[in-house]
Amino acid sequence: MSYPKFISQNLFKFGLVIFAIFSPFSIAGAQMGLGLAILGWILEFFERKKFSWKSSFWDKPILIYLCTVLVSIIFSYNVKQSLVSFVDEWLLLVFFLCVNNLDDLKFSRKLLDIIIFLSVLVAIYAIYQHYTGKVFFHTRPMEEFRLPGTNKFRSIGNFSMPLTYGFYAMVVSLTSFCLASFESENKKRNLYYLASLFILTGNLFSYTRGTQLAQIFGFIIFFIFSQGKNKRNELILVLSYFVFIYFIDPDIFVRFKPLVTSKFHEADLRTIVWSTSFRIFLDHPIFGIGFGNFNYFYEKYLTVKSQIFGHAHNDFLNVAVNAGIIGFFAFLWMWVAGWLNLKRNYQKSVDQNAKPLLLAGLVVVSAYLLASQFQCFYTDAIDNMILFFIIGTSVAANKYFKNSPLIGN
Repeated sequence: MSYPKFISQNLFKFGLVIFAIFSPFSIAGAQMGLGLAILGWILEFFERKKFSWKSSFWDKPILIYLCTVLVSIIFSYNVKQSLVSFVDEWLLLVFFLCVNNLDDLKFSRKLLDIIIFLSVLVAIYAIYQHYTGKVFFHTRPMEEFRLPGTNKFRSIGNFSMPLTYGFYAMVVSLTSFCLASFESENKKRNLYYLASLFILTGNLFSYTRGTQLAQIFGFIIFFIFSQGKNKRNELILVLSYFVFIYFIDPDIFVRFKPLVTSKFHEADLRTIVWSTSFRIFLDHPIFGIGFGNFNYFYEKYLTVKSQIFGHAHNDFLNVAVNAGIIGFFAFLWMWVAGWLNLKRNYQKSVDQNAKPLLLAGLVVVSAYLLASQFQCFYTDAIDNMILFFIIGTSVAANKYFKNSPLIGN
């Protein structure tokens, strides 16, 4: 059975438009959009009557990683629970969906423009939340996010947690800044800069330490590798922004105070989570305990009264606990290979249309690698989707320019 080509292509594009619209607002809407896009991709396979796959530098690393996860399931404490958790890995399809189907750069840029514009609206809402503690679209009380000793609140945007919103805002803010750096039209370039700073403010007002640090690190990577003509002015802009925001809201880094004053017992529960997770890993070092079983083992291994968590608050430690040392090295290889190839492709590319997206991919992955040391963003669906969408879009942009050689394929 064959399908008219326009059906599969239009369904794919319609699905990604839905994803772009709902991504800053709703995980259900974003996943529905991705589902439609994947359905369009499947219909295209039927149309061609053959399996078409565009190779990328992530094919082998991701395949090896998934194999280690499957092996960990065999030795899992609860095989059924681990099989259920394995389904969450479907989000890796976002990357391959983009690489195999995004062959129109103008369409890719329109998707990013939608995400950036709507993220600015959410950032304005997040700033309002920060100063008022009022929310309109969910029932979770903001009082639990009040900053101690202040009348300010940690922003959550349209998500349920400051951590989730902080990461999402960080990714989109850095992407917008990279697009601005290569934009030739002054008006549009300034709009990208302005959007980036608004969304950055949303991240800072989430008071998520990991994403605050990762945002700064992302800017550092940007300035190290940027080949734009406005690097000096961009550096002045970013430094001026941080000075300005500090004077406007000096409590912006208030959650770092317990760390600099050495009051680690007041910092948070991460030291307990990390130490307990590491002890679980030491007892199950080869194949791990299997994804989906963390909270059972965590409660069993706790030596002090504490909250029970479902992950290790560190993506790499979390993989080590759940998939053992083989899973850890496969996961590490996946991200090292991704970063190195994005860097090489960006430096080798001569096409000014592909370069901003390649830089965005490089900067976003760099920021993720730091943020992932403090939280499990890989297992957070909405953050995982925007992360792999940006990476996939950057790789797809490079693939369709003959003058931009791909390294590592």
